[in-house]
Amino acid sequence: MSIPPGFKRIENAMGFAEANGPWFEKMEDGRLIRGFLPGPQHANALGIVHGGMLAAFLDSAMGTAVFRDIQRRAVTLTLSLDYLGPARLGDWLQAEGRVVGHDEHVAQVRGRLYGPHHEVLAGLGVFSLLSRMRSLR
Repeated sequence: MSIPPGFKRIENAMGFAEANGPWFEKMEDGRLIRGFLPGPQHANALGIVHGGMLAAFLDSAMGTAVFRDIQRRAVTLTLSLDYLGPARLGDWLQAEGRVVGHDEHVAQVRGRLYGPHHEVLAGLGVFSLLSRMRSLR
């Protein structure tokens, strides 16, 4: 499968994202959508995408939503997930987050991860907002 139109590879990926990518992003109707194509390295013993990989990918999309919407870097405090269906290897997966509230210290984010046939994962997270002075390493 090829990468859907409009998606651009995240070129500055580091750490987990680099090791488990490539990951892609696009803007659509004011929403940032993150995508990836799971391969054998993302599989569990059942031959479907590992739930931990799905959780990490959605968590990343939700954290990116915080930065995009309120220009603050953030780390996950809590993440509540509902697995809605399996994700198959080779199926293009997309994730997006939406900030539903925030104050000076935390942001609340709803997230969803979906494939070509159905919703895969829904999440609700609370993210601690880091100091505006903190830089990336």
